[in-house]
Amino acid sequence: MRFTDIFQHALTAIKSQFLRTVLIVLAMSIGVTSVTVLIALSESARRYIINEFEALGTHLVIVLPGRTETTGGPPPLFGETPRDLTLEDAESLTHSPYIAAVAPLTIGSAPVTFGGLERETNVFGSTHALLRVRHLSMSQGSFLPLTEDNNAQSICVIGQTIRDELFAKSPPLGQWLRINDRRFRVIGVLATEGESIGVDFDEMVIIPVVSAQALFDTQSLFRILIESKSRERQC
Repeated sequence: MRFTDIFQHALTAIKSQFLRTVLIVLAMSIGVTSVTVLIALSESARRYIINEFEALGTHLVIVLPGRTETTGGPPPLFGETPRDLTLEDAESLTHSPYIAAVAPLTIGSAPVTFGGLERETNVFGSTHALLRVRHLSMSQGSFLPLTEDNNAQSICVIGQTIRDELFAKSPPLGQWLRINDRRFRVIGVLATEGESIGVDFDEMVIIPVVSAQALFDTQSLFRILIESKSRERQC
């Protein structure tokens, strides 16, 4: 059978069953489009996850509070006592030859006030090492100074959203920001960081870790962030 005959036969079949032909073509189009969209979504999700972990850093280790005792099998519902992380724990980690930087972390929520404006935000208590461990950058001023962890200075670093909402009409550096009932002098503004693994540094206020412990009346740490040395740097 010649090609023209095949074409004429197919055209005749299409004309005689036009509605069925349209439905078949529509079903195939929907199927191909659905597969294409699913592949695109999965690739986007994969890239998003990769970018989020790359933003954290390939050598980041997060230390969580432990337990005073451990048992085999599934975690028991009763009988375990949480063991708080302390600044002494963070200090002891700095002596390891495999660790490049240690940033103790205390987190709380508090109202911040300036010039009659107020908003509720998250307050991070940490040290100068947080700048390196979380790969932060500054837009104005400087980060927390490199001092002893037990130095409770009344200084703070703010994110871009805090600067825009509270200091829209005045330069923030050198101003006094009230957090709860305490005042902190603004020494720096973070560059726009956005959200990373549920943490938005643009809406963050960072103060020294000891000041945060006094502000929230606690001696424990929420986490300890560690930047481990790469294999090349260990050699």
